[in-house]
Amino acid sequence: MAQSTTFRTSTSTSTSTSTSTKQDTLADHVVEFLSRVSRALRDLADSADHAAKMVRKADAARRS
Repeated sequence: MAQSTTFRTSTSTSTSTSTSTKQDTLADHVVEFLSRVSRALRDLADSADHAAKMVRKADAARRS
């Protein structure tokens, strides 16, 4: 009976470690995803700034 209890504890610890590893892996994927989203949003903001600048330039040229 003692061996069975030890085995269960060992399995439980193994499962816990496996879950922790899965959570770490998931966290890494989430961080990578958010990093890419952040980069995409910065690029989009840069593009919007550039487009606004071009519109102002075209508007100024049209007025002159």
